This record gives sequence, C-alpha cells and structure tokens, in this order.
Amino acid sequence: MLRIAKLSLVALSSIALLATKAVADELEHVAGEVPPQNTETKAPTGGPAGATTAAVAPVLSLGNYKTEALLIALAIGLVANYFHGSRKNLSLSKIWEKPISEVLHANFSLVGDGKQVFERDSAADMLFYASGRRHCKFAQGHMVLKARQDAIALLNDLAANNQERLEIEITLNDDEFSGFVFAAVPQKRSKAVGRDRYDISTLAKVVSSDKVAPKVVLFSENGDVTSQMLESGLSDILADERSLLEEIYVSDTPTEKPESHEFKREKKLTAVIRLPEPTDESIKKVREILEFVFYLVDYISETITLRPEAVRKLTKARDEAFKEFARVAEQEKQDALAKTLAEKRRIELEEVAKMAPEQRRKWEEKDRKKQLKKEQSKRVRRVR
Repeated sequence: MLRIAKLSLVALSSIALLATKAVADELEHVAGEVPPQNTETKAPTGGPAGATTAAVAPVLSLGNYKTEALLIALAIGLVANYFHGSRKNLSLSKIWEKPISEVLHANFSLVGDGKQVFERDSAADMLFYASGRRHCKFAQGHMVLKARQDAIALLNDLAANNQERLEIEITLNDDEFSGFVFAAVPQKRSKAVGRDRYDISTLAKVVSSDKVAPKVVLFSENGDVTSQMLESGLSDILADERSLLEEIYVSDTPTEKPESHEFKREKKLTAVIRLPEPTDESIKKVREILEFVFYLVDYISETITLRPEAVRKLTKARDEAFKEFARVAEQEKQDALAKTLAEKRRIELEEVAKMAPEQRRKWEEKDRKKQLKKEQSKRVRRVR
C-alpha cells in the first residue's frame, strides 16, 4: 500500500509538470507570433499612397488552454482527495484502535512497541503485533481500510466490493496439540482458497454441515477435527449470515508449496474479521469476534483431543504429501556423507604416498582386505 501511495504521488507530480510545461509551451508559441511593436505593413492596393496599417497581435484567451486547465484541475483534485482520504482513514483507524487495543492488552503482556498499538504502513494499512500469552508464541496482523487516499485504488475497491477488514495471524505453540487443517470461508471465496492454498488443496477437502450458513464452505481433513471445531461455539457464529467473521483457518502446513524440503512448519490460527461502519453496536460485535478468536487459541490447545486412529491418519497424510521432500532430504544426506568419505579417502591416500615402500605395501594389503570385507557385507545384505 505504501508503494501504491508513492506511485500515486509520482503520478500527480507528473500531471502537474506536464500541465505546467504545456502552458509554458503555449505561451512561448503565442509570444513567437507577436510581431515587433514598430512593424508596419503596406496598405492594401487601391488605398491612399503611403498609408500603413498596424499589425494586430493574437488575442490571448482562456479557450486556448482548455487541456492544460483540465490537467491542472485533475492534479489538484487528486491531491485534495489524497489528503482528504488520508484524514478519513486516520480517523477510522483511531476509532477502531481503541476496542482492538483493549482486547489485545487483555490477552497479551506486550502489545505494539509499548507506546502505540497500530503502526501505519500506509494511509490504508495499519499493522500490529502482540506477544506474551499462553498457548501461542505471538500474534500479528493488520487492519485494511479502503484506499480513500488513492482515487484509482478506491475505484478498484468499489468495483471489486472489497470490504474493510481486520486480519490476524496467531502462531501457536508447536507441541500442545496434533496438527490439522481446518477452514471456514465464504462460498464466493471457496474455489480460490481450495485452489491457491497449498495446505488446503493438499490435505483438506470440502465437508458439509447443517450447523453453518449455506453461504459458508468448510474445509477439513478429519471428522473429529470438524465436529470439535464447530463445538467450540464456532458453529453459532458461522450460522449467522450477517456474521463479521469472514474467514478462519487452523493449519500446521505452509499456505504455499515449499520450494525445498527445509521448510518451516508452524501451527497457526488465522482470522479475517469484516469491519463495518463504526457504531456502538458494530464495534461491540467486532470486539466479541476478536475475543472469540483468542478463546479458540485456548480451546484448540486445551480441549481438542483427537482419537489415536485420527492422529495416525493425519500423520500418514503428511508423510504422503511430503514424501518427495523426504526423498530429497535423504538424497542430500547421502551425498554429504559420500563427499565426506571421499575427502577422508583423499587425505588418507596423500599420507600413504609419503610412506616408505614397505609401509605402503603393508597399508595397501590391509586396505585391500578391508575393501573385500565391505563387498562381502554388501552381498550378504542383498541376499537377506
């Protein structure tokens, strides 16, 4: 968002410069057409002898600068919109900061930098961070407002019906529950989520439930996971078609396909909360949803208990999904071992080369027996 704002300012500056240059060029052109003041011209044929007429200078008119005036007006309008939109978003962020800050302080010992909760990443994007809570390492997120300061981006938001929202990602402790994948998303987003998120497309599938609204799609990889997640009170929230909880994810697998086997696996709870127009009632609802999200942190770690067979299925699914990475890791391990042995052999041969002939002969005989013994061991293993 900060990059978009910078590009917008550059565009505004460019428009203003173009308009100024166009006006300057026009004035220069007109000035070039004005004849010298003392220039005289001959009278038309048939007129009095010796009569002269003064040359008439072109008349300057605002009509000559319609394009330039429009460019300047556009630049002024965009600049005015930038400052007006920025002030509007700043006002909204301050309204939402109070309830969000109160919930964060009630759940974490450290919120923000200790002085402020929100850090402005741009006029429409506010970041926050919190740590110091049981069952999780930290929480981070951002509040995304409409890009009111950027007329072009605002038109895009309106055309795409983008809603203002609060996104929060909580990194959970690794060893407090069996990892699983679960998600609840709006129906209009389900196809993209099921296609683009690696964890969901690889491990989860769409499941049906009459406990949620028809426009909500559930993804889960296990029946135990689905039932216990909905029993947390999540079903009541998802059953409300006007619920402000837009999306929620619990996952122990990366959202994007790893590029190597050395990828980091973290258990995360992610929620997207829609921000309506701030009123006493809507602020109360947002606060309740945010409090429920932090309640889920405790619920997942303390209450969800999967049956042994369910845990085995989850483990098997991950082994199957990551077997290619496991094969690559094993191959790299073998290559590293072979490289180490080759280097050790090279050093050993260099030492042998420095030995006296009799010592070298004894070493070669000993080495030959050693290699023969290795070959025999390999043949025995193959037979078995």
